[in-house]
Amino acid sequence: MANKRTASWANPGYNKDGTRGVPLTVAHRGFKAKYPENTMCAFSHAVKVGAQGLEADMHISKDGVVVISHDATLQRCYGVRKRIIDCDWEYLSTLRTIKPPFEPMPRLLHLLQYIAVPERSHVWLLLDIKLDNDPETIMRAIAKAVLSIPSVHRPWNERIILGCWAAKYLPLCHKYLPTYPVALITYSLLYARKFLKVPNISFSIELKALMGPGGAKFLADVKHSQRQIFVWTVNEESLMRWSVRNEVDGVITDNPELSRKISDGCEGDRLHYGGYISSFHDSGDDGITVLQRVNVLVAAVILFVLGGVFAIVHPVDLKEFAEEPYEEYDRWEEL
Repeated sequence: MANKRTASWANPGYNKDGTRGVPLTVAHRGFKAKYPENTMCAFSHAVKVGAQGLEADMHISKDGVVVISHDATLQRCYGVRKRIIDCDWEYLSTLRTIKPPFEPMPRLLHLLQYIAVPERSHVWLLLDIKLDNDPETIMRAIAKAVLSIPSVHRPWNERIILGCWAAKYLPLCHKYLPTYPVALITYSLLYARKFLKVPNISFSIELKALMGPGGAKFLADVKHSQRQIFVWTVNEESLMRWSVRNEVDGVITDNPELSRKISDGCEGDRLHYGGYISSFHDSGDDGITVLQRVNVLVAAVILFVLGGVFAIVHPVDLKEFAEEPYEEYDRWEEL
């Protein structure tokens, strides 16, 4: 399978002097550190503090509406012991978050409408398509939502990354939105390595997995293959600095305000000193503590084991990604 586009618009690119730009700030479920996650309040405040990208989680309702929620259930965020898939949109639209200011659950359509306006044409989306959905149903519904809202100043396939956790979603991305870039979301470097053979796949990797054993080699291989790599979830200042120094493409964070402050500060130091290294503690350790390093190592080992189990449950057959003549949909009515 090959996409016709890569996510070049979600790339920090290079400065006029030939050095690489700082990573882009991607707001994880919006401005989650201060506002109820995955709400329009969280997304709008993330944009206000300078987030260039928004990460949003996709689930589908009983009547086929794509809604934005990390959990498949409503208990944690909305205080209701029900599953989203068992509720229709009419009911879901009445719910409010437990956390003030008590926000409603948005649809994907609401987020698309928010960023479709000219003054937010620079904002792009990473859609985290959750595994506990029926793949065919949710991919078709996402395509229908995207194609129903025009993005006049910049086409959606230059503003949306389809984030998938397992191989079975990739052919469906190609089927319904064939010109849209795709990112593999994972905490397993072993699983991710299999997709280095698949054209035009970028990566969204759990940061601790990337900082652990094998991470440096994987990062080098991704860069060598000219893929993009985003890291999640990065909330500590020292880990943000690590991400800048290691030249990832995007930092997915609950605190986009802090991320922009760190990135802008590192860029200022680069201009002043002629390189990022001058802005880091002790010439390159980024201020990471011994405890943080121990936590990273422990987490990396745990993620390695979990990744092995994941690879067994969700095997990768590269034959699935052979080029097929899919019809490209132009209008939501066709879906």
